[in-house]
Amino acid sequence: MAHVTTDWREHAPSRRARPPQVRGAVARPRLLALLRSSRVVMVVAPAGYGKTTALAAHLPDLGQTCWLTLDVDDADPQVLASGLAVAVAGLPGGEGPGALLDAGAAPRRVAARVADVLDTADALLVLDEAQHLAGPLTEGVLRELLGGRVALLARTPLLNSDLTRLETAGDLTRVSASDLAFTPAELAELLAAHGVTADAAEVRLAHGVTEGWPIAARFLAQAAAQGRVRLAGLSDLDGGEAQLGTLFAYLAQEVLGPLDPSLRSLLTRGSVFEELTPDLLTDVLGADVLGPGELGEREAGTLLGALASGGTFLTRTGDSYRAHPLLRAHLRGLLTPGEAREIAARGAAYFERTGRPRRALAAHLGAGNTARAAELLAGHGGRWLDGGRVTLVERSLARLPGAAWTPALHALSGDALRLGSRYVEALAAYARAEPLARALGEAQVALDTVQPDLAWGPLDMAAALAGGEEAARVEQMRAENHLNAGDPARALALHPELAAGARYTLRSGRLQDALTLALHAARGEAGGARAAQNHREGLLLASFLHAVLGEPGEAARRAREGLAEGERLESRFVRSLALARLGHAEVAAERFGQARAAYEEALTLAQDVVPRLQVEPRLGLAYLEARAGHPAPAADHEARALTHAGGDRYVEGLTRLTAALGRLHGGDAAGALPGLRATQEVFTACGDAFGVGAAALAVYAATGEVDDAPEAAHAVVSFPFLLARRSLLSPARTRAARAALLARLAAHTPDRGAALLSVAHALGYGHLPSPDEVPGVNVRVHVLGRVAVTRDGGPAREWGRARARDLLALLAVHENGLPREAAQEALFPGADPQVGERNFRVTLHALGQVLEEGVASGTFLERGDWLRLRGGPDLGVDLWEARRHLAAAPGTPARAEALLALPGGVADSDLAAVQAEAERHAALLPEALAAEADHALRTARPDLAARLSARALDLDPAHEPAARALMRAHHARANPAAAARTYAALRAALAELGLTPLPETEGLRQALMGGMRIEG
Repeated sequence: MAHVTTDWREHAPSRRARPPQVRGAVARPRLLALLRSSRVVMVVAPAGYGKTTALAAHLPDLGQTCWLTLDVDDADPQVLASGLAVAVAGLPGGEGPGALLDAGAAPRRVAARVADVLDTADALLVLDEAQHLAGPLTEGVLRELLGGRVALLARTPLLNSDLTRLETAGDLTRVSASDLAFTPAELAELLAAHGVTADAAEVRLAHGVTEGWPIAARFLAQAAAQGRVRLAGLSDLDGGEAQLGTLFAYLAQEVLGPLDPSLRSLLTRGSVFEELTPDLLTDVLGADVLGPGELGEREAGTLLGALASGGTFLTRTGDSYRAHPLLRAHLRGLLTPGEAREIAARGAAYFERTGRPRRALAAHLGAGNTARAAELLAGHGGRWLDGGRVTLVERSLARLPGAAWTPALHALSGDALRLGSRYVEALAAYARAEPLARALGEAQVALDTVQPDLAWGPLDMAAALAGGEEAARVEQMRAENHLNAGDPARALALHPELAAGARYTLRSGRLQDALTLALHAARGEAGGARAAQNHREGLLLASFLHAVLGEPGEAARRAREGLAEGERLESRFVRSLALARLGHAEVAAERFGQARAAYEEALTLAQDVVPRLQVEPRLGLAYLEARAGHPAPAADHEARALTHAGGDRYVEGLTRLTAALGRLHGGDAAGALPGLRATQEVFTACGDAFGVGAAALAVYAATGEVDDAPEAAHAVVSFPFLLARRSLLSPARTRAARAALLARLAAHTPDRGAALLSVAHALGYGHLPSPDEVPGVNVRVHVLGRVAVTRDGGPAREWGRARARDLLALLAVHENGLPREAAQEALFPGADPQVGERNFRVTLHALGQVLEEGVASGTFLERGDWLRLRGGPDLGVDLWEARRHLAAAPGTPARAEALLALPGGVADSDLAAVQAEAERHAALLPEALAAEADHALRTARPDLAARLSARALDLDPAHEPAARALMRAHHARANPAAAARTYAALRAALAELGLTPLPETEGLRQALMGGMRIEG
């Protein structure tokens, strides 16, 4: 290939190396996270999807950046290389590519230097209009360039093996049109940024008509801000009158102008229908558009394919083609009302003939046949709601004039509103339905909101009116209401099938079975067309169960998944409940500030939905206030939660138990007892074995009385997680406090010792401890980085004497202990024996005060002729844990993350033994990190290998095994420039020591980088 001549700057005007100026952009964290997720980002979407705007608006958040907008001339590698040189000229070392061009270097070599400049500066290069790189001539240049951080913005995908390889290695993220599209929340922010106030319904409709298409969304926001479009008056685009149809006019000529007149007519007349198919064209539109003669389905399919590939914003799904709503609205505006109605009427007949009621309904509405549309909606609307098509039913009802409404449609409207958690409106709609439908609707609202007291009357009325299948349905609803009321036995007697459900197993105390069923129900909940199931959401039930079972991480994950699903479904009910469940997870994880925030947000969302929804956030807040020693607000939250329980005794028991545990955990055992006794009675009446057991164990924790021990021991044997882990409903917060409770309980119930042993093992004891063996506090000794003692995760303890700190470090270094004389000599070398003995005795006493405050002497510190720290479940030493991680084999589970978290050194000390340990630790940690990095490479985890080896080099820049591992990791991630930099840094570090790289290292460099010249 010919070299670039010295006039290369003529090919690269500086204006193309400047990013465009963006105004009015809003922050989009979701999109920014995608843009940051990989070293190479490929953004592919048609015109108008905001590729350029998205990158230009987020440049300040992407670190150091440079820009190049490509054009058709960049298909020539020489022109491309010139533009790249101009783009990076302002970066550190950015003059290098230009110097190579001045010297006549080949484009590939220039691109390699550009990648090196990007890597050295940790800068991102944005290549806009990257579809011009699709040709074979630029393939080699692009390959070299991909060694740096690059964002490729293209209208069409780039079919390139190098990009595929990077994606397989996890080093490339693809961003599509759907990623660029605004979510409803982002659209709401965009409207707000333009000064437009919009409620949820208006945002939902605006998003529906734009489908998040960025250019349309921005145009809509501007038009609404200027008063040209009124969001509250946006009509359904299938309804004929569409304000937004005019917004597409600015693209109409570009889209429609080049089309053959017959194709343009086909697209225009087809805009009456939501989807176009070959058979619809053949049956309804063919003769009108193409004149006399038959149009076969194959020919019709060819025509639609031609339209889809011609840039007309038609998208294909199977055999169906769908235009963007704005294009349809614009095209329908070109038809006279009579033409549109006539085409819709023919389409309605066709859809009815072919058994497609949903399409027939829309066509009848378009044709003005409201009576037939009402019949179809009444006949099929219930099935559509069962399939989650709530919006379809709501939109169809909204388009029917009031004169066409029947009692059946009012009942259908009530069902749709109920599924959208709009309960007050739903009850008003049911009031205009037939008596049986009204009773069933009112009962279902009470069931959906778990307010059993409100369901009995409507159920009695429905039972008096119903017959046949409806009577069986009423009995099933009555059974569910008994379950909601906390009477599972009667519920099961009426409807035995309830025994197979997660809510029955939960309320009868079979928590693990309930979790299995909840997780099964949660499968497939995310995504897809469905209605919100409110308190029946499987994800959220699973979250609650994880929290109760002492698995806060899983509880939080399920809650956040449920929250995202609630946002997708636009359900305030689901969002509020998800936030309450997230609060429970945070309480179980001891993150009380985050728990309070989640509960308060849940309570805010619940205010306008249904009072019952306030119960869980209020019981959570009652716990937090009581735990913090604020009895008045705790009692207020508890009372309000009980007021809104709606006759649900299970929830009453849960509320009383949680509030009482807050008092117990806050130190008010006497204040907790009345609530705990009441809880026992409620759960006993409900038949909930777990609730009874949790309350009994909490009572014993509050009293410590031997009379309360047998029930408590039975609870621990039945539900060991209450003590083995920090459950939402555990009677004691910390592991040490639960261990102390277990020891006391075992002493009071010696016949239960064997059954309680597994709980002792889970708490870290090899045997069932006695009360005097368990201090009730977790103490941790820190020697890495600093010498300190912490208790139960609190702040470091104050030191009485500096030498006590030195003695602790000495004992930590000697894990098996050392003679008292040796310790005294190490701390007070050369001192007079009597003086040294006196000083050492004072030092030992000071250390004991720090280590064993509030516990029996000798619990953590063995005294006498032999001194030793008594490690175990209640006393941990970070140095001892580090030794075990360092000695473990590479690939041992959790070793990699543990090594990464280890401090680099032992605390400074003038003691020889501690200094020797510091040297040993400083040598072993980089070696262990490098060995673990090698294992990560062998198991195809280059990202982990890079983290491990980079950490090793931070500790020891001249560590050659770590450098070799990092070079191989960079090579595996297709980043040769970074590998070269690693080698150069190693060589410089070795040179300071008067050394050069080993032949093994030099050979690796040659193998990975060939003849690449290493700077520095």
